[in-house]
Amino acid sequence: HKILAHMQHRLGPMEAGRFHGWAQLIADGVKFIQKEDVVPAAADRGVFSLAPAVAMIPYIAILVVLPFSETVFAENLDVGIFFVLAMSSVSVIGIMMAGWSSANKFSLIGALRAAAQLIAYELPLVIAAAAVVMQAGTLSMVGIAEAQEKLWFIIPQLPGFLIFMMAAFAELQRPPFDMPIADSEIIFGAYTEYTGLKFAFFLLAEYGGIVAFSGIAAVLYLGGY
Repeated sequence: HKILAHMQHRLGPMEAGRFHGWAQLIADGVKFIQKEDVVPAAADRGVFSLAPAVAMIPYIAILVVLPFSETVFAENLDVGIFFVLAMSSVSVIGIMMAGWSSANKFSLIGALRAAAQLIAYELPLVIAAAAVVMQAGTLSMVGIAEAQEKLWFIIPQLPGFLIFMMAAFAELQRPPFDMPIADSEIIFGAYTEYTGLKFAFFLLAEYGGIVAFSGIAAVLYLGGY
């Protein structure tokens, strides 16, 4: 938020709370809480309300197996990379739930567009990660980080790193892969009917995914902690 504010000369995020805009996050939270929670009359209310959580929780679960130091990690799974890749692909279900339950044809088309993109980029993501697993000789995220004590995998695996990062950008629907959302359009993809905190959860899922994929890339290619 701060970096974008610097780039775009936006004063709000830099001035809120006087010192370098420290209160902007609080202001955003209050703004979302105050907004009316609107559910379309024809929507499937249960699925509509559950979709934001389904989109966000997988990215939180990924943090469970990421090693932050030699001793700081929640779980050292023997199949850690499988768990990470499986969790990263669950969010597409939340997007489909959002589009289908909204009872809006534009939301459904946006959800199908997003699902097609996310599923398409799963394969290069998996193949790039598989190459790292073969070099490390382990599926454990902790083991992969420890295998890079002498040489970071980005050096021998540079093409795989580039493929992984492009696929991650597509998975997170960041530019130039942001077609499912299309900020320039009036229709906001699968999230068109969402307001207030539910919409905030989708935004949190998106930015939580950025943190999670950055952590994954660091563990796979940049020596981990």
